[in-house]
Amino acid sequence: MCPKSTVTVENLIWKGSLQPSTEEAVGAMREEWNARGITESVGDAVRDFPIVSIGQPAVWTIHEMFPLDKMPHSLRSKLDEADFYVVLFHCSFRPVRKESQVEWARFLVRLLPDDMGRQPIAFDLHPREVKREVKHDVSLTIGPSLKFQEVEAKLGGFGSDLGYSELQPIISATGVAETVPMWDYWEARGVMVSGSKDMHLLLKAPKGMKTVRAVLDLVADVRVRDTRIPALVIRDEKQAREHLTVRLV
Repeated sequence: MCPKSTVTVENLIWKGSLQPSTEEAVGAMREEWNARGITESVGDAVRDFPIVSIGQPAVWTIHEMFPLDKMPHSLRSKLDEADFYVVLFHCSFRPVRKESQVEWARFLVRLLPDDMGRQPIAFDLHPREVKREVKHDVSLTIGPSLKFQEVEAKLGGFGSDLGYSELQPIISATGVAETVPMWDYWEARGVMVSGSKDMHLLLKAPKGMKTVRAVLDLVADVRVRDTRIPALVIRDEKQAREHLTVRLV
Protein backbone atom coordinates (compact mmCIF):
# COMPACT_ATOMS: atom_id res chain seq x y z
CA MET A 1 0.00 0.00 0.00
CA CYS A 2 1.39 3.39 -1.01
CA PRO A 3 1.78 6.05 1.65
CA LYS A 4 0.82 9.65 1.10
CA SER A 5 3.85 11.63 0.05
CA THR A 6 5.22 14.69 1.79
CA VAL A 7 7.48 17.01 -0.15
CA THR A 8 10.38 18.59 1.71
CA VAL A 9 13.16 20.97 0.75
CA GLU A 10 15.45 17.98 0.19
CA ASN A 11 13.35 16.51 -2.63
CA LEU A 12 12.34 19.70 -4.43
CA ILE A 13 13.67 19.82 -7.96
CA TRP A 14 12.79 23.49 -8.46
CA LYS A 15 11.85 26.52 -6.40
CA GLY A 16 11.75 30.04 -7.71
CA SER A 17 9.61 32.96 -8.80
CA LEU A 18 7.53 32.67 -11.92
CA GLN A 19 8.94 34.60 -14.88
CA PRO A 20 7.13 36.55 -17.59
CA SER A 21 7.00 34.36 -20.69
CA THR A 22 8.51 37.00 -23.00
CA GLU A 23 9.93 40.51 -22.94
CA GLU A 24 7.02 41.49 -25.19
CA ALA A 25 4.63 40.51 -22.40
CA VAL A 26 6.52 42.79 -20.00
CA GLY A 27 6.38 45.61 -22.54
CA ALA A 28 2.62 45.19 -22.99
CA MET A 29 2.21 45.29 -19.20
CA ARG A 30 4.26 48.50 -19.03
CA GLU A 31 2.16 50.14 -21.75
CA GLU A 32 -1.08 49.18 -20.01
CA TRP A 33 0.11 50.54 -16.68
CA ASN A 34 1.22 53.82 -18.29
CA ALA A 35 -2.22 54.16 -19.88
CA ARG A 36 -3.90 53.50 -16.53
CA GLY A 37 -1.64 55.90 -14.67
CA ILE A 38 -0.03 53.23 -12.47
CA THR A 39 3.32 54.59 -11.29
CA GLU A 40 4.65 51.39 -9.72
CA SER A 41 7.76 49.96 -11.39
CA VAL A 42 6.93 47.03 -13.67
CA GLY A 43 10.38 45.62 -12.94
CA ASP A 44 9.65 45.54 -9.21
CA ALA A 45 6.27 43.92 -9.84
CA VAL A 46 7.84 41.21 -11.97
CA ARG A 47 10.45 40.45 -9.31
CA ASP A 48 7.59 39.90 -6.84
CA PHE A 49 5.79 37.29 -8.96
CA PRO A 50 4.48 34.28 -6.98
CA ILE A 51 6.96 31.56 -6.02
CA VAL A 52 6.49 28.08 -7.44
CA SER A 53 8.05 24.85 -6.19
CA ILE A 54 8.03 21.48 -7.96
CA GLY A 55 8.74 18.27 -6.09
CA GLN A 56 10.60 15.14 -7.12
CA PRO A 57 7.89 12.67 -8.21
CA ALA A 58 7.22 9.64 -6.01
CA VAL A 59 6.76 6.35 -7.89
CA TRP A 60 5.38 2.93 -6.93
CA THR A 61 4.92 -0.22 -8.99
CA ILE A 62 1.43 -1.60 -9.37
CA HIS A 63 2.55 -4.65 -7.37
CA GLU A 64 2.96 -2.39 -4.34
CA MET A 65 -0.70 -1.49 -4.73
CA PHE A 66 -1.96 -5.01 -5.45
CA PRO A 67 -0.07 -7.96 -3.88
CA LEU A 68 0.16 -10.69 -6.49
CA ASP A 69 -1.79 -13.21 -4.41
CA LYS A 70 -4.73 -10.77 -4.13
CA MET A 71 -4.61 -9.43 -7.66
CA PRO A 72 -7.76 -9.95 -9.76
CA HIS A 73 -7.29 -12.16 -12.81
CA SER A 74 -8.42 -9.34 -15.11
CA LEU A 75 -5.63 -7.18 -13.76
CA ARG A 76 -3.00 -9.89 -14.12
CA SER A 77 -3.77 -10.17 -17.83
CA LYS A 78 -3.16 -6.43 -18.28
CA LEU A 79 0.19 -6.73 -16.51
CA ASP A 80 1.26 -9.44 -18.95
CA GLU A 81 0.98 -6.85 -21.72
CA ALA A 82 2.56 -3.77 -20.13
CA ASP A 83 4.14 -2.39 -16.95
CA PHE A 84 2.16 0.00 -14.75
CA TYR A 85 3.32 2.53 -12.16
CA VAL A 86 1.60 5.03 -9.88
CA VAL A 87 3.32 8.42 -9.97
CA LEU A 88 2.63 11.27 -7.56
CA PHE A 89 3.51 14.79 -8.73
CA HIS A 90 3.60 17.83 -6.50
CA CYS A 91 3.79 21.56 -7.02
CA SER A 92 2.90 24.57 -4.91
CA PHE A 93 2.17 28.27 -5.36
CA ARG A 94 3.02 30.97 -2.85
CA PRO A 95 2.21 34.64 -3.52
CA VAL A 96 4.83 37.14 -2.43
CA ARG A 97 2.33 39.96 -2.12
CA LYS A 98 -1.42 40.38 -2.37
CA GLU A 99 -1.35 42.38 -5.62
CA SER A 100 0.34 39.53 -7.53
CA GLN A 101 -1.57 36.24 -7.73
CA VAL A 102 -1.80 33.18 -9.99
CA GLU A 103 -5.11 33.28 -11.85
CA TRP A 104 -4.59 30.08 -13.89
CA ALA A 105 -1.85 27.45 -14.01
CA ARG A 106 -1.12 24.31 -16.01
CA PHE A 107 1.18 21.52 -14.80
CA LEU A 108 2.44 19.34 -17.68
CA VAL A 109 4.29 16.02 -17.82
CA ARG A 110 6.00 15.27 -21.15
CA LEU A 111 6.65 11.52 -21.18
CA LEU A 112 9.75 10.70 -23.24
CA PRO A 113 10.48 7.64 -25.41
CA ASP A 114 13.55 5.56 -24.58
CA ASP A 115 16.55 4.96 -26.87
CA MET A 116 14.64 2.18 -28.62
CA GLY A 117 11.70 4.46 -29.37
CA ARG A 118 9.36 2.80 -26.87
CA GLN A 119 6.81 5.31 -25.63
CA PRO A 120 5.04 5.34 -22.23
CA ILE A 121 1.59 6.91 -21.95
CA ALA A 122 -0.81 8.16 -19.31
CA PHE A 123 -3.31 5.37 -18.58
CA ASP A 124 -5.30 7.34 -16.01
CA LEU A 125 -5.13 10.64 -14.13
CA HIS A 126 -6.43 12.00 -10.84
CA PRO A 127 -7.94 14.43 -10.09
CA ARG A 128 -9.80 14.47 -13.42
CA GLU A 129 -12.29 17.24 -12.71
CA VAL A 130 -13.23 19.27 -9.66
CA LYS A 131 -15.74 22.03 -10.33
CA ARG A 132 -18.26 22.73 -7.63
CA GLU A 133 -16.81 22.38 -4.16
CA VAL A 134 -13.68 21.96 -2.12
CA LYS A 135 -13.06 18.30 -1.31
CA HIS A 136 -11.28 17.40 1.93
CA ASP A 137 -9.47 14.19 2.94
CA VAL A 138 -9.89 12.43 -0.40
CA SER A 139 -8.60 8.83 -0.44
CA LEU A 140 -7.85 6.83 -3.58
CA THR A 141 -7.67 3.24 -4.63
CA ILE A 142 -7.07 1.54 -7.96
CA GLY A 143 -9.85 -0.69 -9.14
CA PRO A 144 -9.57 -3.98 -11.05
CA SER A 145 -10.05 -2.02 -14.28
CA LEU A 146 -6.85 -0.09 -13.51
CA LYS A 147 -8.57 3.22 -12.91
CA PHE A 148 -8.30 5.58 -9.95
CA GLN A 149 -11.33 5.50 -7.67
CA GLU A 150 -12.20 7.81 -4.78
CA VAL A 151 -13.16 5.89 -1.63
CA GLU A 152 -14.02 6.69 1.96
CA ALA A 153 -10.91 6.50 4.09
CA LYS A 154 -12.57 4.24 6.62
CA LEU A 155 -13.17 1.58 3.97
CA GLY A 156 -9.48 0.91 3.46
CA GLY A 157 -8.49 -1.25 0.54
CA PHE A 158 -5.65 -1.34 -1.92
CA GLY A 159 -3.92 1.99 -2.28
CA SER A 160 -6.39 3.84 -0.08
CA ASP A 161 -3.52 5.68 1.62
CA LEU A 162 -3.10 7.57 -1.63
CA GLY A 163 -5.00 10.80 -1.52
CA TYR A 164 -5.23 14.50 -0.78
CA SER A 165 -6.00 16.60 2.26
CA GLU A 166 -7.83 19.02 -0.03
CA LEU A 167 -8.88 19.40 -3.67
CA GLN A 168 -9.62 23.03 -4.47
CA PRO A 169 -11.74 23.79 -7.51
CA ILE A 170 -11.46 24.44 -10.33
CA ILE A 171 -9.29 21.53 -11.60
CA SER A 172 -9.36 19.79 -14.96
CA ALA A 173 -7.02 17.07 -16.26
CA THR A 174 -6.48 15.95 -19.86
CA GLY A 175 -4.15 13.59 -21.67
CA VAL A 176 -5.42 10.07 -20.88
CA ALA A 177 -3.90 7.61 -23.41
CA GLU A 178 -1.52 10.37 -24.51
CA THR A 179 2.12 11.28 -23.93
CA VAL A 180 1.56 14.73 -22.35
CA PRO A 181 -0.87 14.55 -19.43
CA MET A 182 -1.66 17.87 -17.79
CA TRP A 183 -3.67 19.43 -15.00
CA ASP A 184 -5.25 22.91 -15.18
CA TYR A 185 -6.05 25.01 -12.12
CA TRP A 186 -8.34 28.07 -12.25
CA GLU A 187 -9.38 30.88 -9.98
CA ALA A 188 -12.64 29.88 -8.28
CA ARG A 189 -15.08 32.40 -6.84
CA GLY A 190 -12.38 35.01 -6.48
CA VAL A 191 -9.92 32.62 -4.79
CA MET A 192 -6.67 32.54 -6.75
CA VAL A 193 -4.48 29.49 -7.33
CA SER A 194 -2.30 28.98 -4.26
CA GLY A 195 -1.01 26.34 -1.88
CA SER A 196 0.04 22.74 -2.52
CA LYS A 197 -1.22 20.66 -5.45
CA ASP A 198 -0.84 16.87 -5.69
CA MET A 199 -1.57 14.94 -8.89
CA HIS A 200 -1.58 11.19 -9.54
CA LEU A 201 -0.69 9.52 -12.81
CA LEU A 202 -1.17 5.86 -13.66
CA LEU A 203 1.71 5.31 -16.05
CA LYS A 204 1.63 2.57 -18.69
CA ALA A 205 5.01 1.58 -20.14
CA PRO A 206 5.85 -1.03 -22.79
CA LYS A 207 6.70 -4.35 -21.18
CA GLY A 208 10.31 -4.45 -20.07
CA MET A 209 10.99 -0.74 -20.54
CA LYS A 210 13.56 -0.19 -17.83
CA THR A 211 13.88 3.61 -17.86
CA VAL A 212 11.10 6.18 -18.12
CA ARG A 213 11.94 9.87 -18.14
CA ALA A 214 9.73 12.92 -18.32
CA VAL A 215 10.13 16.66 -18.63
CA LEU A 216 7.97 18.58 -16.17
CA ASP A 217 6.66 22.01 -17.04
CA LEU A 218 4.44 24.66 -15.52
CA VAL A 219 2.89 27.71 -17.16
CA ALA A 220 0.59 30.27 -15.59
CA ASP A 221 -1.29 33.53 -15.93
CA VAL A 222 -0.33 36.00 -13.21
CA ARG A 223 -2.68 38.86 -12.37
CA VAL A 224 -0.95 42.01 -11.12
CA ARG A 225 -3.19 44.99 -10.35
CA ASP A 226 -5.85 43.62 -12.72
CA THR A 227 -3.31 43.10 -15.51
CA ARG A 228 -2.93 39.53 -16.72
CA ILE A 229 0.53 38.44 -17.89
CA PRO A 230 1.62 34.96 -19.09
CA ALA A 231 4.39 33.38 -17.04
CA LEU A 232 6.46 30.21 -16.79
CA VAL A 233 8.96 28.53 -14.51
CA ILE A 234 12.14 28.82 -16.59
CA ARG A 235 12.20 30.96 -19.71
CA ASP A 236 15.20 29.34 -21.41
CA GLU A 237 14.08 26.04 -22.99
CA LYS A 238 17.47 24.34 -22.66
CA GLN A 239 17.74 25.24 -18.97
CA ALA A 240 14.17 24.10 -18.41
CA ARG A 241 14.93 20.65 -19.82
CA GLU A 242 18.10 20.40 -17.73
CA HIS A 243 16.41 21.34 -14.46
CA LEU A 244 13.00 19.74 -14.97
CA THR A 245 13.85 16.39 -16.57
CA VAL A 246 13.19 13.60 -14.08
CA ARG A 247 13.52 9.83 -14.09
CA LEU A 248 10.26 8.13 -13.13
CA VAL A 249 11.38 4.50 -13.51
